[in-house]
Amino acid sequence: MGMQELVDKYFNQIEVAYTDYVPVSDAKSDAAIITLEIPSAMVREYQRLKGSRKRFPDGVEFWRETGLLSRLEKSDKVPGRAHSNTTLGDVLDYLGGKCWADFARISRDKVELSLTEVPEFYED
Repeated sequence: MGMQELVDKYFNQIEVAYTDYVPVSDAKSDAAIITLEIPSAMVREYQRLKGSRKRFPDGVEFWRETGLLSRLEKSDKVPGRAHSNTTLGDVLDYLGGKCWADFARISRDKVELSLTEVPEFYED
């Protein structure tokens, strides 16, 4: 199984839990954020494909290698919670560049992947 097959297998189970823009000190603008709820089994299979024994993969690497950005852009998924003026497409536009990412366990069957855009900062 490759990355594409992995995403195909689990994509319908991925939930967009939250989208918003948050202020970051000394940044030129707010940073886009998204929180995804991902099946734990998907993360375990990803780790097996990578040959890793770590509990969680690098979040940014997972985001890039699985191609979740483009898959979400083409989907009809709607965030469970979102800032009133925030659409999934708006947030995804900013998460194609540099971003931070963290995994956290939600339950035995789900993990949370939180991604935050790395904004541009004002120079001193």
